Amino acid sequence: MSVLKAFGPDNRPVGNAEIAARVKLPKATVSRLTFTLTELGYLNYDEGTGRYSLGPEVLTLGYDVLAQMEIRDIARPYMQELAEYADASVYLGTPSGIEIIYIEACRTPASMAIRLGVGSRIPMISTGMGRAFLAALPGPEREERLALIRQGYSDEQWPAIEESARKAIAFATENGFALSGGDWIAEANSAGAAVCRADGYPVYAVNVGGLRSIITTDRLMNDLAPRLLGVTRKIEMVARGML
Repeated sequence: MSVLKAFGPDNRPVGNAEIAARVKLPKATVSRLTFTLTELGYLNYDEGTGRYSLGPEVLTLGYDVLAQMEIRDIARPYMQELAEYADASVYLGTPSGIEIIYIEACRTPASMAIRLGVGSRIPMISTGMGRAFLAALPGPEREERLALIRQGYSDEQWPAIEESARKAIAFATENGFALSGGDWIAEANSAGAAVCRADGYPVYAVNVGGLRSIITTDRLMNDLAPRLLGVTRKIEMVARGML
């Protein structure tokens, strides 16, 4: 599974050496795994380049789970309405460890410059969606997640990343939504809000974002983020029986 997750959203072909570096496994081990995955149809192998790309069987791994997620059907019309109003991307995500996985996407042509879609993984620490989710967690659980995230950064990197994230989390606690201004993708802005159960525990999150030239910080703060909060409240109200 780590080998399959080593491929990015663009599914750029990569060789065993690069995969081994990404998953931190010996190249010989990776070579055995990629051979088996190719035989099973999860990877495609290009004999000319000696590189691998994801195969069609990968789709079967997540299709049944996505098909059972009624939350996507509930959220989609509200998300699409906001995407068209904002001329932006609107995503629904669910947490996976220290990341958020997109499970639904509503986009417009202007927002396609940032090529992310269903199945993409984004960092929890540096995105509006991830920060909104962290802010909605109970304090002890939030600190546990932050401790796990911290393991992926050096002593030099972490202080600045933590400071920015904690400011965004504090802002989200007060305002209901979190912001990310180029913290993950330099040319993009986003706002995120959590979708919570009746007891207040976050189970999903929604974001709206796009290129900073279109989705300015001022526009996010004063228009799109408040509308995003309205979207998440509507989703919660309709889905309350299943969350």
